[in-house]
Amino acid sequence: MTLPALVQNYQKMVLKNQFKKAYATFYNGIRAAQNNLGYPVGCFYWAGGQICKEVCTQRDPNYNTCTAWECEDGSPLPANQNGLREDCGAFEEELFTNALKVVKFCKNNALRNGCITEQYKGTDKIQEQQNPDAEYPPNPANNFSDTNIKNKQSSWVLADGTVLIKYGTYQSKNFPIFAIDINGHKGPNKWGHDLFGFQIMGDSINGVTKIGGYNTVVETGGISSSKMIQEMFK
Repeated sequence: MTLPALVQNYQKMVLKNQFKKAYATFYNGIRAAQNNLGYPVGCFYWAGGQICKEVCTQRDPNYNTCTAWECEDGSPLPANQNGLREDCGAFEEELFTNALKVVKFCKNNALRNGCITEQYKGTDKIQEQQNPDAEYPPNPANNFSDTNIKNKQSSWVLADGTVLIKYGTYQSKNFPIFAIDINGHKGPNKWGHDLFGFQIMGDSINGVTKIGGYNTVVETGGISSSKMIQEMFK
């Protein structure tokens, strides 16, 4: 094999091992938090998928994104359409206070408070770069947008340097979704390279049961969270 190929294979192996370690740390912390609480935690997306198939009923004309949904049969979405959320507050308190070794917490203003650096770019900035001629601009209020991850959403730095960014703020119940930088501030701090999205999943009997990939943007040369999880178990 040529030297560039060997280097590339080595880098892939390092990435895979870092991913495995970060995944295991987060998963073990989640399981420990649930065990410590002593009951099946309701803070997850359904492992089996949504209750009904959704259709969009209203779109934002500025960004062409959906703002309202209903079930395919015309009925309103069930309150637990995407999963259970009633235990998110207690669960996150246990997770970040006791189960994970947190050395720095930024409830918001993660950039100013040092949980992330200027190297991090929100998904909207990446979408702009990848689709400069798109008819509609990416919505800066959605997902892990630049302003969200730097100014609004909660972030944590663990003792081993791993960085976690929540889709939302600490103990909010809407989205049990996290972005994890598997090697912290070392870089490249890019989506699909060392920065990946995960969603907590489960069921009403067992509570939280697993972590699934939450696929956001993938920067050039990267790989999606779901694909990385598949590769991890090979």
